[in-house]
Amino acid sequence: MNRPLHRHRSQQGAATLVVVMVLFLVMALLAAYANRSLMFEQRISGSYYRASMAQEMAEGGVDWTVAMLNGPAADNSCSAVATGGTRFVDRYLKVSAADRSTLPAGGTPVTPAVDCVRDGTNLVCRCADPDTRTAQPTTTVANNLAPSFMVALGANSTIQYGSFSITSIGCTDGSADSCNQFSDQRSASFLGASNLDAAIAFVAAVPSSPATPLTVKGALTTTGAGGLGLHNTDATTGGGLVVSGGASATLIDTRMDTTPGTPVAQAVRFNDATLSGMSDKQFFQTFMGMAPSRYQNHPALRDVTCGAGADCGPALQAAYASGVRILRVPGALAISSNVAIGTLSDPLVIVAEGAVTLTGPMQLTGMLVALGDLTWTNTGGLTSLINGMVTVQGNMQANGRMDIVYQQEIANQLRNRIGSYVRVSGGTRDVAIN
Repeated sequence: MNRPLHRHRSQQGAATLVVVMVLFLVMALLAAYANRSLMFEQRISGSYYRASMAQEMAEGGVDWTVAMLNGPAADNSCSAVATGGTRFVDRYLKVSAADRSTLPAGGTPVTPAVDCVRDGTNLVCRCADPDTRTAQPTTTVANNLAPSFMVALGANSTIQYGSFSITSIGCTDGSADSCNQFSDQRSASFLGASNLDAAIAFVAAVPSSPATPLTVKGALTTTGAGGLGLHNTDATTGGGLVVSGGASATLIDTRMDTTPGTPVAQAVRFNDATLSGMSDKQFFQTFMGMAPSRYQNHPALRDVTCGAGADCGPALQAAYASGVRILRVPGALAISSNVAIGTLSDPLVIVAEGAVTLTGPMQLTGMLVALGDLTWTNTGGLTSLINGMVTVQGNMQANGRMDIVYQQEIANQLRNRIGSYVRVSGGTRDVAIN
């Protein structure tokens, strides 16, 4: 019996295995390539994040600096202090009251003066004296960045008049000095850096100060012993003493001082039709440069609130000691304490939106603007004095002995040095970090 012959069949599937392995290899290569692209995109995304953060820190540095320029006196930690501090603008800039020329106080404009770092909770800043700043210590925050910025004021050595520039460097590192110059280490450390140059302009507290010690839109009335003393021996103003829209007041010639050779009658002007014909808004704008509703938005202006009828002298004195030079009293203003506020080289502006009552001895140096009536009484023997100018939108009643002494230096200070600082629209540009 013949048995069927079973033909030997060879093993199959080897080719399929090879194909599958090749496919797996191709898939692995594609996955590796895709992962490489993902890593690249993640790195680009991280770079964009750091660049955006650095840009925001640089912008924040500019805004912070403008706020400090308009702020009160500060200590070496850039914190506002009630007494003993120095105004930011006085610490870092030399501003001439004569012509508004502005230069860095330290003389080296390219050197950063201040720096700040975000420590995870607060902004920690240093306000060193000019040319004494040391490298910013590195701040670290667990699992997060600690961005920082530093600022140089007056970023060129050319004299500017009424304007200057600031340079703000934003950095994603805990020390802005790590981004202050170009280096391979900055790239290797994945640091984001941004350098902004911003133009800053000055807005005067009193752009067009009166040329007389006293200006009254309404009527001036004088009573009592001693009399109102008006003094102006400055030849550039013609020695004017008073301009009033009301009828002539009783003045004592021996209490009037004008330029040599000028009769007192020529230094006083009453029944001024132009003055009396002004609206209240026009009267204020003539000297202050803007309407009262806009003037209250002066960046450097601060409100001082006093109780109804309460003595506002101590509150004004405290505000001045804290570095404020433009003060607004929203309501009535009464001063009955013997205070001395302001100096010839550092005067102040007080804008009172209600009636003003001055009683007894005191001394103010600067400009008093009364948007209501002014009643000034001093029947004692002590000095009641305003060095500078007084403008009254309503009527003025003077009872007793008091003096207003016009000084051109004060007018120059209020026009060229005392005021606010603002960013110039379109005046910000990115610059390379060398």
